[in-house]
Amino acid sequence: MSRQQRAGSSTRPDKDEVAARADDLALDGVRALMGGSVWALDDAVVDLVTLAHATGGRAVVEQTLTTRLRLALDERWRTGWQPMDLHHLVGRSARHVRAEPETVTRVVELLGDVMAADLAAYPRARVEQRWHDQLELAEASVWWSTTDSCLTARVGQWGSEAIGYEVALRLEHVLRSLPAMQQLGARPGEATSRSASTPVDVDDKVLARVRQLLAKAESTPYEAEAETFTAGAQALMARHSIDHAVLAASAPVGGDERPDGRRLWMETPYVREKVMLLGAVADANRSRSVWAKEDGYVTLLGFPHDLDAVETLYTSLLVQATRAMHAEGKRLDWRGGSRTRSFRQSFLAAFGARIGERLAEVTAAETAQAAEEMSAAGGRELVPVLQERTEAVESYVEELFPRVRHVSMSLGRDREGWDRGRRAADQASLQWGRAVGS
Repeated sequence: MSRQQRAGSSTRPDKDEVAARADDLALDGVRALMGGSVWALDDAVVDLVTLAHATGGRAVVEQTLTTRLRLALDERWRTGWQPMDLHHLVGRSARHVRAEPETVTRVVELLGDVMAADLAAYPRARVEQRWHDQLELAEASVWWSTTDSCLTARVGQWGSEAIGYEVALRLEHVLRSLPAMQQLGARPGEATSRSASTPVDVDDKVLARVRQLLAKAESTPYEAEAETFTAGAQALMARHSIDHAVLAASAPVGGDERPDGRRLWMETPYVREKVMLLGAVADANRSRSVWAKEDGYVTLLGFPHDLDAVETLYTSLLVQATRAMHAEGKRLDWRGGSRTRSFRQSFLAAFGARIGERLAEVTAAETAQAAEEMSAAGGRELVPVLQERTEAVESYVEELFPRVRHVSMSLGRDREGWDRGRRAADQASLQWGRAVGS
């Protein structure tokens, strides 16, 4: 090898040097975002692009940025975050750094890629099914060739290294700025065969029937008919929950269920009223709800099958309530000004309050009938079984939220809205108990 060749080869940095330089520049970019300096961010992006082209190390630069994102994501997993939590909040947080809408969309897309790549690195049995379900809901998957990084694939799709590198830095900034949350379930890689599997089940045809009833409730234009279908669905879910509780209680030692938790992100407007409705549905299904007001989400706590019932019924009721509310049209005050917002707040609050009463009646009736049937059959007493599960849920709430506060919530000030809301929830001549589910 000639002297010139040796000298030329020594001037090109090796992969480790390129990676180290890319890491330093990425850190500069993230710090620029933390300090609110768009100019410093632009400088970091330009330097990264220059480094990628000048050294022929584009793949190294992009792998370095991807690795930083994976490390930031792992920090979030360890502080309680799950895929749908990040999917919901990252878009909101990205807006706080004043990104253009198109950039916000790209940040969310890259987040999905990083999450999909991270979960794919674990054995399937070591990740709870809920994580994969949430990835599917976020429409995230490994769609690129595994010989490249997800960032390299996105750069090719977006047609610009500068765009891709800026998006990566913005995403890392958002991930590193998120606070800790309560840990719900096992983290990726830590699931056991028990936690990754589905608990002992009752006939899935029950839940299929529930979904059919709720679909009918959402599609009918008649409020009375919608309420009848909803009550029927609740009666079926109440019986399903009772049957499952008895089955779980009779399972062998070590096979018993434990309370779990899920987070639901609340969308504006009328968040307070939606939280009230969710709380009413949770109470009727032997679950609890904790509202993180400043962060915009509710944590549901209960046994898995009860949480299924809460999520399903709450969604259906919210659709029905919203449809009935909009059917009322707008409202004006005596001066001709709009009072539509106050009317709708009171409408939804009243709807939720009355629905809570009705769901409680359905659950109480179904529980009483089930207890009578079990007693007549000489089986285990139902009340102690349900009481044990209630106590387990309450203990779980205290474990996760030792400083939770119970606060009173306004039920609205618009008298007409209140009356109309209760009427929307109270029009039907509902059938209670087993007859509804027949």
